[in-house]
Amino acid sequence: MTLRHTSIRVADIEATIDFYADLVGYEVLREFETDDGTRNVFVGDPADEDTDDPAALQLVETDGPVETGDFEHVALTVEDVDAALDQLADERIDDGPITMDEFDSRVAFITAPEGWGVELVEDI
Repeated sequence: MTLRHTSIRVADIEATIDFYADLVGYEVLREFETDDGTRNVFVGDPADEDTDDPAALQLVETDGPVETGDFEHVALTVEDVDAALDQLADERIDDGPITMDEFDSRVAFITAPEGWGVELVEDI
């Protein structure tokens, strides 16, 4: 059993698509509209060979403000945490980078558009 995707609501879907494209090179993999006209866009890495369905994030467009509630974060693998952070404004960086030798990783926590938490993980 594998995780297929994580779905988050966003008010500015184009800005969120651009954010993940710039941050980790994600591309729009597919999209659809529900019967009520709600736009759903799946972004991810099309080169992901681990699955036939490489969707990482499902962005669901909403009209009003987004409530992040108790959602903690989604974790994304990056090749270089420091390089990823260099692309971001300081106010998006919440913590890190931190080297976690016990997990052979380097991590940072950031805030994506609309307040969603993102953990960037570099395997070392």
